Amino acid sequence: MLWSSLPQLRWHVARQVLLTWLALAAMAAIFVLQPTIVRYTHELLFGQGFVPSQYDQRVFAQYFSYGWWALAVAWIALEAGGFMLIWRYKAKPDEHPEFQARLTRLAEQAGVRTPTLIVMRGMGRVLNAAATQSILSGPKVIVVGDIIETLTDAEKEYVTAHELSHIRHLDIVAGVLIGAGNSAIAIQKWAIITTIAYDLVAYGWRAFIYLAGTWAVLSVTHGLYKLLAAAHSRSREYLADVGAVQIAGWDGRVALITGLARIHHALTRWRPFLIFRRTGTIFSTHPDIEERAQALGLKPRVLADGNVQVGEVVIAA
Repeated sequence: MLWSSLPQLRWHVARQVLLTWLALAAMAAIFVLQPTIVRYTHELLFGQGFVPSQYDQRVFAQYFSYGWWALAVAWIALEAGGFMLIWRYKAKPDEHPEFQARLTRLAEQAGVRTPTLIVMRGMGRVLNAAATQSILSGPKVIVVGDIIETLTDAEKEYVTAHELSHIRHLDIVAGVLIGAGNSAIAIQKWAIITTIAYDLVAYGWRAFIYLAGTWAVLSVTHGLYKLLAAAHSRSREYLADVGAVQIAGWDGRVALITGLARIHHALTRWRPFLIFRRTGTIFSTHPDIEERAQALGLKPRVLADGNVQVGEVVIAA
């Protein structure tokens, strides 16, 4: 467990796990209680009986069905996408044999099934790594662009361990569930927008006001849901960083930060001090690199020449 294996990060782990579960609970509450929230808001604004109860029930009649359909579509897409990745991009046995051996070794250390290596070429200057998993096609680690050739051995070790931590913690499963809830709320909003003009003619101005108010309440709760989803994603990234350190070792953890910085530089061509500058928002799915470094007990500092020093390592553009 992360808590017992890294005493240096126990408080950080406890805080992120708590935030993760609180965010999940809050998102579940928003999704399940959405009809109740709307009705209670209307009662506060307009009083009971503003529209007939039959009409009120009709508005949310398909809401939970939207959730089940969104979950089914998301899961089918995940399974189909997994097979497509393997069919189109699966690495051959002789392709990056050293990296595939590293992937197998680290997977054994992490206690997960060895993922299939997916190599995506022809992506321009895009450089990244990701993980996904599904029931039928199993776990996969995706490398985008020339990331294997670009990162140092130590950076590949920690970045790979980070992706394996996502697999071990079932972060992809949580992402599918969160995405289904997000889609269901979005579909309900779309259903209201597409029927509001018809209901104005068919049921009168009260129905129009009721639907407009419902859409407004849904927009507020949907925005809150997205904020919670982003916070959850950032917490999972922090925990994947901790998992990478647990798998690959405490002493070399600076390689995770330098690897992230190297990837970010390849994407943006920014100078190191811009990469480390805090530019994220409350809707960001990944924490800023500076915050991730500090969470691991590292203290980046900007040098006079604009480069950044993390521990004993200087990161230059």
